[in-house]
Amino acid sequence: MTPNLQERVNAALSTVRNNRLGINVLEAEMVRDVATTLDGKVRFTILLAPSDDATIVRDARQVVQQVEGVTDVRVDVKDIAQAGSAPSSPEPPKPKSRALPVMGQEPSSKRAAVPAPTPVTYPNLGNIIAISSGKGGVGKSTVASNIAIAMAKQGARVGLMDADIYGPNLPRMMGVDRQPPVENEKIIPLEAHGVKVMSLGFLIERDQPAIWRGPLTTSCPPSGRFRTTRCR
Repeated sequence: MTPNLQERVNAALSTVRNNRLGINVLEAEMVRDVATTLDGKVRFTILLAPSDDATIVRDARQVVQQVEGVTDVRVDVKDIAQAGSAPSSPEPPKPKSRALPVMGQEPSSKRAAVPAPTPVTYPNLGNIIAISSGKGGVGKSTVASNIAIAMAKQGARVGLMDADIYGPNLPRMMGVDRQPPVENEKIIPLEAHGVKVMSLGFLIERDQPAIWRGPLTTSCPPSGRFRTTRCR
């Protein structure tokens, strides 16, 4: 019997090794939620630990793209700590030893309470419509794009902000994919269909997964593609 697409994808992923553990990513339980469609689209999640090599994501994407019948590949990257489990390790448990505490890894009962941020008032901002979901691939970007364009056609001034830092796809939805200009140390949003658009997808290469580690997800990003911008 000829293996189906999902079986071929799993076979391809079994060739990607985690050199830290010495086993492949399937044996390490780093791959989750593998999904395929009849037209060859593939989507799956990779769980990365801080000590894992980020090139694992690239290698997994490439081997799946080479599978017969695959037309599109999307990889969602998640921190292993947020997923609530850790990849299995063939190494036997080592005796506990004293070590210096690591910021952010202490038990929740010992962590200092973080005060809630003070709300900032923007009197000229107008109304905000938030489109969100706890699950990926349910149509958040589709709904947000259609609402934004519909309101713009009715004469409203609309700005569309893509808050997805792991798999931004509003650039594709809105049909724009170029680097936004910078004026006076500020990034100027791009415009499509009468809507001002801003997305992390403008700051990284197309179809490249954005891998965020530790405090990068909640603080200012390091200087890089836009060296004159400020994080406020």
